[in-house]
Amino acid sequence: MWRAKRSSEPQYVLALRWLSGTIAVACVITAATHLAACQVDDRYADVPKSICESGEIWTYSDKDSPLMNPGRSCVHCHAETDDPEHAPLYTVAGTIMQAEHESDDCRGVAGMTVILKDADGKEWKMPANTAGNFWLDPETEVAMPYTARIVDGEGRERVQQEPVSDGDCASCHTRDGAEGASGRLLAPED
Repeated sequence: MWRAKRSSEPQYVLALRWLSGTIAVACVITAATHLAACQVDDRYADVPKSICESGEIWTYSDKDSPLMNPGRSCVHCHAETDDPEHAPLYTVAGTIMQAEHESDDCRGVAGMTVILKDADGKEWKMPANTAGNFWLDPETEVAMPYTARIVDGEGRERVQQEPVSDGDCASCHTRDGAEGASGRLLAPED
């Protein structure tokens, strides 16, 4: 029961004030949550699966997001940008895509891990983010050539057969494939 203490206002007025304050706080929290979600989600737009197997394509700018431009050449673009603070100069980077001939900017496959093994036998694990993008810390020195494998959450693997000396995975794993690659990097098959 609501009781007015030291107030001449009726109890229902105090109850309404309390309720409206509570609702206002809840609305602010809800609005902030939705705004934060929109700022992340609106970087991808829904498209037909005939355009992107994932049904989503990157629509945001070309800077300051690890989710940007899946399928495009990370290493080459970051080198062209020449801004280590906002575009680290990666040695190895790429994207695991949904389909072998997927277009640039289509959302890739999340939850994969790329394991790189260099010429000296040293291994590094690179987790793919929600866009399928992965990269090796720019300070890492890799003894070329290297091999790599993509591992899913259940331990299934897709293994690179031949050692390579170029860490710009998307320079060969393009939509149409180049330098002997048949197309995109793909997750292991079921």
